Amino acid sequence: MSLHRSNEEAVREEFKKQAKGFSDKRLTLNNRTLLEWILKGLGIHSCMEVLDVAAGTGILSRAVAPGVKRVVSIDISEDMIEEGMRQNQAAGLPNIEYRLANGERILYGNDTFDLVISRLAFHHFAHPADVLREMSRVSTFAGEVCVVDMISPEDDMLCRLYNHYEMLRDPSHTYALKESELISLFCEADLFVLSVETMEVPVYVDRWLELARTDGLTAAQIIKDIERELLTGQPVTGLFPFIDQGETMFKQKWMKMVGKKQQRM
Repeated sequence: MSLHRSNEEAVREEFKKQAKGFSDKRLTLNNRTLLEWILKGLGIHSCMEVLDVAAGTGILSRAVAPGVKRVVSIDISEDMIEEGMRQNQAAGLPNIEYRLANGERILYGNDTFDLVISRLAFHHFAHPADVLREMSRVSTFAGEVCVVDMISPEDDMLCRLYNHYEMLRDPSHTYALKESELISLFCEADLFVLSVETMEVPVYVDRWLELARTDGLTAAQIIKDIERELLTGQPVTGLFPFIDQGETMFKQKWMKMVGKKQQRM
């Protein structure tokens, strides 16, 4: 079995378990302030055609749909799409179309979409550079490409720890890019970087584990290691945990990078 194929299978298997949990309003995934932060400055308008890559249940698609002409949401998980379609119907949003598709092979022509966006998905991709090149290809020259994802610390040791614990929690996690690495991918995809913004997002450890349906033994080990980090102050997990009002939490660093396709001379 190829690495690429095993990654696709892991994503489908994990998100089959997680799909219904994405409707939990307590999750940062559904945080209205974070959704508004993502869409701010993207020049949303009523004639816009939007592609949401690895859209999951379409949380971002539903946030942007009222202000644009059409949203096409693609994902490789049938379970996520089914849950998304159910939520779209409940929200009364007729201008969102779902397609079962891989971000590495976007089945649309060059220069099709005014905005191509992906939120919290790049850390699941086996080949993120290929996905970004496809996102660039289907973007119009006047349009924008936007990637939002959690990022790893620049320090190599902390980066390894962070990704190790994310993968323990969710086996479909591949690698959360560093800020410098995502900037490099934009350049390699011939995307001129227009803006880079970061935000620290507090995460409840119990909800984080619950969403991924992490098995009991693994979850217990993760919690034990987090408690050891809290006790010793040493970087055990790379998560930088803390206690707030009795709740064990950590902070993810999210980055929003916006670029524009450059015309070749």
